[in-house]
Amino acid sequence: MSLDQQRLKQKIKTAIQAEQAEEQNANTSLDRLSEAISQAVIAEIKALKINYTSGLVSPNGPVTGTLNMTIE
Repeated sequence: MSLDQQRLKQKIKTAIQAEQAEEQNANTSLDRLSEAISQAVIAEIKALKINYTSGLVSPNGPVTGTLNMTIE
């Protein structure tokens, strides 16, 4: 499954609404906060680097090395 910013944003928004006590400008504040958090989480995930050192076997022996990739 691919990353979905809107799905993540809604989950964050729902969680914050459950705890929210703000009575003035709550919706505007909540929308800005949810947007910022969702963008930050996705940006961090996209910057993820995977360091692969062992675990696979090839016909010539174990496969080792470093795998660097960007998730999009």
